[in-house]
Amino acid sequence: MFGVPHVAVMASCCYRFATVGDASILTSPAHDEIQRGRLLILAAAVLWSLAGVFIKFLDLHPLTIVFYRSLFASLVFVPFVQRGQLQFRPAIVVSVLSYTAAISAFIAANKLTTAANAIVLQYTAPVFVFLFTRVFCGEKISRLNGGVLVVAMLGVTVIASDSAGEPGMAGVWLALLSGVLFAVYMVNLQQTQEVSPVYLTWVNNFVCALLLLLVVKSRLALSLDQAIILALMGGVQLGLPYLLFSQGLRTVPLQEAALIALIEPVLNPLWVTLVVGEIPSAATLTGGALIVLGLGGRYLWPMLSRSSEAAHTESRL
Repeated sequence: MFGVPHVAVMASCCYRFATVGDASILTSPAHDEIQRGRLLILAAAVLWSLAGVFIKFLDLHPLTIVFYRSLFASLVFVPFVQRGQLQFRPAIVVSVLSYTAAISAFIAANKLTTAANAIVLQYTAPVFVFLFTRVFCGEKISRLNGGVLVVAMLGVTVIASDSAGEPGMAGVWLALLSGVLFAVYMVNLQQTQEVSPVYLTWVNNFVCALLLLLVVKSRLALSLDQAIILALMGGVQLGLPYLLFSQGLRTVPLQEAALIALIEPVLNPLWVTLVVGEIPSAATLTGGALIVLGLGGRYLWPMLSRSSEAAHTESRL
């Protein structure tokens, strides 16, 4: 589905990357702007992590959930879309298709396996982000980022192995597929830097709802409670975080953004446990701990290294 257009998009993104030190950056934004971008991406991940809680309260077909969630998200952003922002380009087509396929696979996975498994396995996405940017854009993977990725993906492997041969394995495969598709979406965001994030969020959700309407037209009945939950999902859990992520990616390198977003699979089982009472398995807890360990090391190690170097320099004076 994403073959030739996807390769072309990723190949053309190469010129946007410039490697400095151990991180690849788009430009040279000020330190405060980078910090703000990181906070925006972190906020997006926190809001995304609420998906499992909402989904567990919805006894609906997975694609019906995706349809209404995107429909409500698009309605929220309609008042903010300006006529001058409207445009059409290949990168927007790739964005819409990868977005629709990724969230459809993810919602279906949540229905077929535990929320913890679905959310964590979706986060194989950083593996594919690193792979795509390395193969198609020639972006180097620093040892620091690579080490974090290895530890985090070890955590994913622990969780996946716990479901091998179980009835929920179909959900596991769909979650892995959503990870690949989400990586396509993230890499393609580099091609939409000149597109308004508000417009991009709106068009992704509007077209997603339009495409799925043909599939779910016989499954549109909702209760009032379901409508309220889906409206909250559309505006707060889906639309807003994708807007924040798109904004944050303007100053934060894609590889780093993919790593920051790994906080979502750590928080998701926590919310589900607190609200729904679904207790994660030992494998999920172990895998989540490895992800936190890897992500924490990504930011603590440079700080410790600089402190050690400063202390060593001072002792020589």
